[in-house]
Amino acid sequence: MDAATPAVLRGEDTRPPAELGGGGPEEGARTTIHLPWRQLFLMSVYWFGIQAIWGGYETFGQEQVKLMVGEESKGLAIGLLESLGAMVALFVQPTAGVISDYTSTRWGRRKAYILVGASMDVVFLAGLALIAIPSPGPEWDGEALAGTQTIALYVGLFLCLQFSSNLAQGPFQGFVPDLVPEHQVGAASMMIGVMRPMGLIGGALIMTVLGIWLGLWGPALVLIGLIELSLAMLTFRFVQAGPTGRPRNGRSWRSVAAEAWGTDVARERSFLLMTTVRFLVLMGTGIFYNVQLYYLEDTLGYVGEDRAPWAFAGNVIGVVSAVIAALIATPISDRTGRKPVIWVAIAVAATGIGVLAVADAIGIALVGIVLMGLGAGAYLAVDWALMTEVIPLVSSGRFMGLANVANSLAGPVGLVLAGLTIDYFTRADNIEMGPRAGIALGIPMLVGAAITLIGVHPRRDPRLAVAPA
Repeated sequence: MDAATPAVLRGEDTRPPAELGGGGPEEGARTTIHLPWRQLFLMSVYWFGIQAIWGGYETFGQEQVKLMVGEESKGLAIGLLESLGAMVALFVQPTAGVISDYTSTRWGRRKAYILVGASMDVVFLAGLALIAIPSPGPEWDGEALAGTQTIALYVGLFLCLQFSSNLAQGPFQGFVPDLVPEHQVGAASMMIGVMRPMGLIGGALIMTVLGIWLGLWGPALVLIGLIELSLAMLTFRFVQAGPTGRPRNGRSWRSVAAEAWGTDVARERSFLLMTTVRFLVLMGTGIFYNVQLYYLEDTLGYVGEDRAPWAFAGNVIGVVSAVIAALIATPISDRTGRKPVIWVAIAVAATGIGVLAVADAIGIALVGIVLMGLGAGAYLAVDWALMTEVIPLVSSGRFMGLANVANSLAGPVGLVLAGLTIDYFTRADNIEMGPRAGIALGIPMLVGAAITLIGVHPRRDPRLAVAPA
């Protein structure tokens, strides 16, 4: 391209100075080294492990919290519990991310955190497995089965799991931007967009089969942890180390950690808006999966083991839909830009949520799951790519860690709102309506995301990302 080519089509940063957070070009640049598909796969596969843990835990947690606090308080209790977990994630993930930006080891700046965090995950999952309460029989009257000490231990182990998971996830957020060249951002985003729903649903499927069907809640949780650890070891062993850490120039680690919370982030307007979009989309689409057992039981009337086949079917259909959408959305976004694809994804997901909210039979509900899966999959495939086109690359660990606060808060905040709604209808003796109303809250959240996306202006244009000759 020559000088007559518009600046944005030459790959230059055309945003106004106020949007640059410093008035000039961003520090740092993305690598130009082309990666084979094997490397793209290996650096994305750990996403499967991360999401499998939380997909499995959500199913486990819905059952355990109900058994610990009783039927009438389950919605609020699970929302408050995950809100506490979100506070841990809110602090740990960006802090670990920025510390990893400055870490220099023989394995690069990210890998050690990933392996240590995944190893700790297995320990805390095993602790939760040891105190898991067996599902009661059909004679259960909805009263709590656990004492105060068990509840306190459960909360403590859950918060420790949040710490260890986010210790790994913060640095991992910056790992992929370290290694992926501009012309492969779309392909890497597609890989991540596939791994995230596959992991989320894969963990839920393991818990459905071993937990709901066979009553092996604890062993299922440990198995998911071991899967995550094995993928972390695969990442550690076979993925490139990436760049060395940034020089600290005599600064203490405490000072480095505090950098995660510097006020300069406020000048990155597009980053803040994109993080808001991520928060609203993940909250809107995540509510269903976080209350799906209550939906099957209270709304559609499938109780106990009868829930298992439909939970299994819904999860499989959801992940297949998401993967298909991710494979289609990524190449389209490379040609059109990311934002148009996200708007379409939001519209499809909102339609699916609407179908789920009004469904009076499992067949109609499955149609809603297909639509929501298609929308969520298309969004996830493009979300990471757009975020990397918005952030300053030199501080990718910090900014991707801060961005992932949206992931951490979306589930808990959505659960608090949906939980309060479910509990309200339960106490009003209209238990069937509770999950419907809770799930329907996702529609205004998605509308808000679509409006917020208007203000997002990327630093880099994907239409310019061509492979080197």
